[in-house]
Amino acid sequence: MTSRSKNAVRSYETEIEKCREESNWKKAVELATQLKARSPQHESLAHFLIGEGKLEAHLEEWPPIRDNIERAQRELSDARGYLTLATDEAGKKAGVALDAHLLLGKLNYACGAYDDALKNYKLAELNTLTEKELPIRSLRIVAESYAIKGLCLEETAPGGGGASSRFKAAEREADMVRSFELASDLTLLYLQKTAAPAVRAGPTLEAALQRAPHLHLKAGRPQAAIDRYRSMLRATECQWTQALRLTLARQLAELLMRGTNGQEYKIPSVSTAGGRQAAPGPWTPAKYTSINQFVPQNVYEEIVLLLLVSEAMAVRAAVLSQSAEFEVERGSSLRAARAVGDLLALAAARWGHLQLVLESLERAMKFSFGCGHTWRQRALATAAAAAATPPSTQQAGSPAWTAGTKAVSVMRHAKTLATDDAPLRLVGANTCYNMGELEEGIALAEEALAIEQKTNGPLLARCHLYTGIGYQMKAQRTNSRIEKEASNEKSLQNLLKAVQLDNNDHLAFYHLALHYLRQAMLNEAMDAARCCLHARAECAGGLRVAAALWACGAAGARGGRALAAAAVARHHYPAAPWPLTAAAMLQLQWGEPDAALASARELLALLNSSTESEMEQNGYTELDALSDSQPEDVQSNRDAVSLRAESVGVYRVERALSEAAQSGAPCSKLLAGRRAQAWLLCAELCLRLGRITAAAGCVAEAAALTPYSHLVLYTRGLVHEASAEWEEARACFRDAVAIHPTHLDSLVHLGTAYYETGWIRLAESVLRSALALQPLRGDTWRRLSLVLSARGEHAAAADAAAAAVCAQPAAVYSHWGL
Repeated sequence: MTSRSKNAVRSYETEIEKCREESNWKKAVELATQLKARSPQHESLAHFLIGEGKLEAHLEEWPPIRDNIERAQRELSDARGYLTLATDEAGKKAGVALDAHLLLGKLNYACGAYDDALKNYKLAELNTLTEKELPIRSLRIVAESYAIKGLCLEETAPGGGGASSRFKAAEREADMVRSFELASDLTLLYLQKTAAPAVRAGPTLEAALQRAPHLHLKAGRPQAAIDRYRSMLRATECQWTQALRLTLARQLAELLMRGTNGQEYKIPSVSTAGGRQAAPGPWTPAKYTSINQFVPQNVYEEIVLLLLVSEAMAVRAAVLSQSAEFEVERGSSLRAARAVGDLLALAAARWGHLQLVLESLERAMKFSFGCGHTWRQRALATAAAAAATPPSTQQAGSPAWTAGTKAVSVMRHAKTLATDDAPLRLVGANTCYNMGELEEGIALAEEALAIEQKTNGPLLARCHLYTGIGYQMKAQRTNSRIEKEASNEKSLQNLLKAVQLDNNDHLAFYHLALHYLRQAMLNEAMDAARCCLHARAECAGGLRVAAALWACGAAGARGGRALAAAAVARHHYPAAPWPLTAAAMLQLQWGEPDAALASARELLALLNSSTESEMEQNGYTELDALSDSQPEDVQSNRDAVSLRAESVGVYRVERALSEAAQSGAPCSKLLAGRRAQAWLLCAELCLRLGRITAAAGCVAEAAALTPYSHLVLYTRGLVHEASAEWEEARACFRDAVAIHPTHLDSLVHLGTAYYETGWIRLAESVLRSALALQPLRGDTWRRLSLVLSARGEHAAAADAAAAAVCAQPAAVYSHWGL
């Protein structure tokens, strides 16, 4: 009978231990009650087990947080009684008194009795526990005891002053840090060793894992906090530590991104042990060790590595099911992934790794259905990628076209999830403008304007600016006088409102100056250009407009100021070709032909030594790709009045022909076009100096680069015109117009060629077509006056001459790309 009784007790103990490891507390209490009734000599053990089961069952349902203190005080009286019974002499003899004191500390913490909890830990001699191998359940009890001790010390921090109080506070802080560090190590060790099917660290142990680094930071020891995070992350991963590693990796990345108060970055050491002990012990979790282990060499590598690992874990843990029963889990995983994605976006944008953000957001799409924040991030990232793509071509299938189309499509979906997001719509408007989708861009800008007007938001001025820019570009696209005037009126209203709301926005003043310049309101344009340069002295657009205005005869003889503006632009944008182009034309205009040729040679040398990536930094990126002087217009920038979207078909024809002729050319199409433009500038300089043969040679060099450009044909026509070869000139101008029907210079000179060859009616028709495109151009009216006089219409010729006197000189548009 005695043997059977001992076997039965041993069987109970085995079953109870299994239930404890699996956290099956209801069955553990039942078995402990049976053990007490069956074996009175194990009464103290049974009391401990019953008290433990009741305590843990309650805390599983009601975690030990402040909101649950009153409930714990009411419902844990039975557990307190059983655990107290286990601390008597019989309990000490049975070896359960120490564990009972540890659990009483946990119970008092749940009830808000922090001083009583610390007394129980003192009775258990927690500070002097020897590190030794412990069973799984005991590991958790000891880990929670150290964690709760640290939390209780925080809750009962003493006040007062004096040296003694400060010494006690420092001693208390050191005790807290040591407790949290031991708790975190034991927690990781427990999770590595446990074999339970659904184990969780719980709120207490999770808090302990994060408290030690926070205390180091609070005490001004950022490097100690970093080392502690690294030590925990080096612990060997298991199934139960994945969520913890995600949190710790994200927090370490945040700490490294915020900086370390000026301290130098220290490369992680594979021997780092978190500052507690270097040699592994029975309470130290297993850690990764390998001679091939990757070690970041700078803070950037470590941050990106942490965030990529965190993002991989967040994506792997994401809940894909849209069922209502998984709503809580889905929300939690989505929040974790969003937090990591936002940090990755900050880090990657800071160091120019936009592709990392795009790839991360692409992966996030599989679990971000209906998530406005993720879609907004993706829309912004794709728009940034489209803006960063070299604008060498806008043909369907080209990288720039593909990136822009993708950005617009993502933005269309994102805006439906963010109904009151004005910045997102402004970014979308910018992308649409760059793609030539003016109507959609204006609609987006007006949506943003309506949103900001409802709340008088901080982006109201910028919304008016983008709306004005859209109508400004729309006016440049259309050939209808009524539509052009209506668009110009709306553009002016919005631009004036933008500068009224924000008188320090150089972009608003720049586009206002551009508008006035196109309307021949030169004094108003000069005032706006001055305001632009006052707001930002190095604004490329403002410098260019100011130089054009100072060079214009109607604005006064101020060639020195125009040259100074070109010199300032050259200083701020040394890789941009336009300051040298402007300087060459100004030097020629103000009687310095040798200096003009020197500037042209310098321009050619710059372009021949430049790469495409350098050419992208042309001094206009600050204009948010919204000015009419963008790289995409370089092949037609002599007359941007008729440029922009109306001549997209022309560009496609030119580029298709040029690509066929340049297959195998050593430089890109963008560089080829700019080098050809420089040669054409040299040709025009030579024509101004009377060197017709040299001009023909320059045109031949440009033709070798872009053989089917309308500008090459136009300049070749100028060479024939200078030699009085009117038939050849007429053929060249006619071919240029065939490629680019709205190129004003070609139309005007074609009209002159018709006049010189006796085709008077055709000359009048062509010149009137040019005036329909730009009625404010003076030299067109002057030539029309000659044609009408030749036809005997003297009254009409006089009216045309008067219009020529009042109209805007052609020099305002020529060579400036405005």
